[in-house]
Amino acid sequence: MQTRKGVSTTLAVAIVVIVIALAAVAYYFVISPSSSTSSTSTTSSSGALPGKGMSIGVVFDVGGLGDRGFNDLAYQGMINANKTFGVDYFYKISQSTNDILPNFEALIAQHVNLVVGVGFDMDQAIAQEAAKYPQQKFAQIDGDDYNLTNVVAVKFQENVGSALVGALAAAMTKTNNIGFVGGMSTGIIYKFWNGYKFGAEWAAKALGKKVTIQEAYTGPTPAAFNDPTTDQQIGQTMMSSNADIIYAAAGGSGLGLFNAVGAHDQAAGWNWSNSTAPPVFAIGVDANQDYYGTRQYFVLHENQTSFTGYTAPSFVLTSEIKKVDVGVFNVMKSVVYGNFSNIWSNPNTWGPSFFNGQTALCGNTGDQPCHVRNVYVLGLAQGAVGPTPMSYTLQYVPQQALNLMNQLKQGILNGTITVPEIYTDTGASCLLSAGC
Repeated sequence: MQTRKGVSTTLAVAIVVIVIALAAVAYYFVISPSSSTSSTSTTSSSGALPGKGMSIGVVFDVGGLGDRGFNDLAYQGMINANKTFGVDYFYKISQSTNDILPNFEALIAQHVNLVVGVGFDMDQAIAQEAAKYPQQKFAQIDGDDYNLTNVVAVKFQENVGSALVGALAAAMTKTNNIGFVGGMSTGIIYKFWNGYKFGAEWAAKALGKKVTIQEAYTGPTPAAFNDPTTDQQIGQTMMSSNADIIYAAAGGSGLGLFNAVGAHDQAAGWNWSNSTAPPVFAIGVDANQDYYGTRQYFVLHENQTSFTGYTAPSFVLTSEIKKVDVGVFNVMKSVVYGNFSNIWSNPNTWGPSFFNGQTALCGNTGDQPCHVRNVYVLGLAQGAVGPTPMSYTLQYVPQQALNLMNQLKQGILNGTITVPEIYTDTGASCLLSAGC
């Protein structure tokens, strides 16, 4: 691992040429390393910043970089910490769950100030490492390691954000048939599912209409977050069963669902007209993935280095944002300023833990109050979850659908509506209507 200090003029020119070449094929903020053991460090050149001399290390999930969502957002949080505070950064990519523990060990050996694990499948490794290195600070995105003084679990209200896009889908569907594709069939993905189902049911009841939801999962292991081929097949099956809006909460696998929807719309004769909506919409997750369905990106394969350059319309209706980048950045900020313990928001109640399949933390049914430390929650009130502004698709959205989604949002914020936080599969057999 090398730290960049200074370069000659000749080398600087060479670097610029290389960067330009890479930008032509890179995702808007990630150039994905090809090796599972890739590590990088850098030192900010913008002067004496508060984090100069400090460092952050990140272990990425099995989905890897280039997923245009979960892992890429964590990467961006790391880069933002480097640019803002001057901290060096190192990272490891887990090709399988077997890589997770040695990746943590490698970063700890670099004496980083904070080690971040990206994903729930790192619970056991972090618990083990936190006990082994009590002076090392850890953070985990979607973690369930609670009450450890050197670990902060960064949690999000995925159920709430999913409820809002579920309401939008139910209000906008023309076939009264919508879909949900989850990645790994496990607790946190069921949390997305149950939020989506709740929002769809709420909107269907408000509108007095019946809406059928199709539900499917990519697979039972973490590999399910990096299997776009399976999600493409699932999407095709759902569309053949009349689904016209499908939400993918599946990491990198969800890109397969996007490809299926885009190919379907193109085959149906949709020519990216602003006056005519596509036959089928997709809904993205985590990052703003709305650009994926634009003609510039999907048809012409133009890769911008930012969102600028893409124009409406898109077949990706909206994305349920989950600001993992903010979580990573804010925890590192707390380390830089010596406020690591103060970042914990420590909710009085919390949903059941699914660490190793256990739910006893908050009672066997998950509905009993629990008191835990070291939890940092980012949700709707913090602007960390919820739909995008729909920059590419707003022209297709009826005012009634926008009003309904806003009504649900305000009810959640003022406490009159509670979105359930459920980590089990409740099924999708119900026809949604005012009496369902």
